[in-house]
Amino acid sequence: MSNEFRLSVSKCKTYLDCKAKYKYTYIDKLPRKTLDFHTTGKFCHKVLEDFHNAYINGDQTPYNIVMSKAFKDAVNEYKADMTLEMKKECWGMIDQYLKLVTTNKKNNNVANVLACEKNFELLVGGKVILNGMIDRIQLDDDNVIHVADYKTTKNKKYLKDDFFQLLTYCYIIVTEDPSIEKVRASYILLRHNFEYITKEFNKKEIIKVADKYIDYTDQILNEKEFAPNPSFTCRYCDHITVCSAGKKMIDPSSVYGEVAW
Repeated sequence: MSNEFRLSVSKCKTYLDCKAKYKYTYIDKLPRKTLDFHTTGKFCHKVLEDFHNAYINGDQTPYNIVMSKAFKDAVNEYKADMTLEMKKECWGMIDQYLKLVTTNKKNNNVANVLACEKNFELLVGGKVILNGMIDRIQLDDDNVIHVADYKTTKNKKYLKDDFFQLLTYCYIIVTEDPSIEKVRASYILLRHNFEYITKEFNKKEIIKVADKYIDYTDQILNEKEFAPNPSFTCRYCDHITVCSAGKKMIDPSSVYGEVAW
């Protein structure tokens, strides 16, 4: 599958948000920033992955001990990029999760987590390799497969109408097991007491996502201009230093490019 075009949820979203950013990131391969919220997300993903994998692999140790080890291991891995405030915030989120799963266990409501951070690579339509990672897969009490993605966003509003990422994960599930007729999918909001934004999709809805990836592939491969789409998010862009439109968006009084002598 080495000659096919490779695409992911993040690549699609980058292209749709700003074509110039797509070019800077995936074609020019310019260096990317390591921002605090990126590190926070990776840190929490690591802790939760190690915690659940321990029990998937048969560990019988109490939750608090396993979580403590998972947290310490993540601190050691990310300590170079973590400030004290970031560490405290992550501890607060993970502590909240530990309380939730402990309460659920007392109520005999333990989530049947099947996999964490599951990598996938799938040829779609004979022309695009869809790749990525599913944060969490579990089997709910009603025997419905439930895929989930952890989110550390502070603003959850934009997620309530954006299920493209979760539909992609559902597509992976039904492709691996065509007998599945529906999949449950959730965003798990770490900064909002692990609130779930959940929706169920039937197989007919799920398989349609393949058409989107084929369409996005055609658009990207035929793109000529890669024009910027300046917005308030430019201030967070990895490539603001090379994008005159983004600079102007942030500081309209500034002039970039040619000047009169």
